[in-house]
Amino acid sequence: MDAAKVQAALSALGQPKFRWDQVRQAVFERAVSSYDEIAVLPAQTRRALSEKLPLMSARERRVDASGDGRARKALLDLADGRVVETVLLRPSETRWTACISSQVGCAVACTFCATGLMGLARSLTPEEITDQVLFWRQYMAKKALPGRLDNVVYMGMGEPFACYEQVSASLKMLLDQKQFGIGARHISVSTSGVAPKIAQFGRDFPQVNLAISLHAATDELRSRLVPMNKAYNLAALARSLKEYIGSTKRKIFFEYVLLKGENDRPQDADALARWLDGVGPKELLHVNLIVFNQTDTPHKPTDERDARAFQQRVLAGGYKSTVRQNLGRDIDGACGQLVVLEKAQ
Repeated sequence: MDAAKVQAALSALGQPKFRWDQVRQAVFERAVSSYDEIAVLPAQTRRALSEKLPLMSARERRVDASGDGRARKALLDLADGRVVETVLLRPSETRWTACISSQVGCAVACTFCATGLMGLARSLTPEEITDQVLFWRQYMAKKALPGRLDNVVYMGMGEPFACYEQVSASLKMLLDQKQFGIGARHISVSTSGVAPKIAQFGRDFPQVNLAISLHAATDELRSRLVPMNKAYNLAALARSLKEYIGSTKRKIFFEYVLLKGENDRPQDADALARWLDGVGPKELLHVNLIVFNQTDTPHKPTDERDARAFQQRVLAGGYKSTVRQNLGRDIDGACGQLVVLEKAQ
């Protein structure tokens, strides 16, 4: 929902200003999914809004649920015929997290990521980005799922800092206490390393979490796995992260997908610790290790034993490290698995 467009539409219909508050409360606090559910609006106004301005910029095509019930993946049709995926995760009994996309496809083309195989179709609008969160809140209300969706990660399809203007506008909407009202520290934005935007992000959103999709700590290996490194190498990335830490004093999370025999060896763990030594204080750097989720690429997942051995070497280097849960694998909704091969209906 685009708040400004709805307010303009209400004004054009001759409605008093308080009507927007009625719509806002219904949509953002009660998670209604249509104007018809907002009974306090005059029937004629509900009909006019439905005809002139859809409440959502995306329409549900399908929702798949994982066998354990801890992940759901939605395929959403956009107004121009494009299709995007978004994921709802339940890491614990009381927490719900929306993993949202910022683009249809991705131009970064990390060699192990299914989204990168698509290439880039276009960036999403701020409304299309935030409507993924709105969609999941509506879904939870319809399904009577307990709890509240209050955690958002920009870790779906696309590179958020390649469309910084749209992502920035969407963050302001999510943070707005009169709209989504999500706390800054409950939002994380992940980038593959668009170095010039990192310091700006720190200035614009100092309380929003920053995650770096790293995956290798030598330029030769990272340039092969993450082509973004050819534009902004590890030295440039380190400089931007130092500036970010200097201005925010906030923790940075590093995402590291473990690929069997490629970046999961003891020397790779040692290289990672050495590179982190040049970034900032140990207490502000956290490494999230992700066992590769199989995609249509030649890469293979690291063995659990090797993943734990890698973690131990990182810990021995003085850095906090977690082997992250991979939720949604059975519905292709885990890290690196989002890809749209279907056409819009």
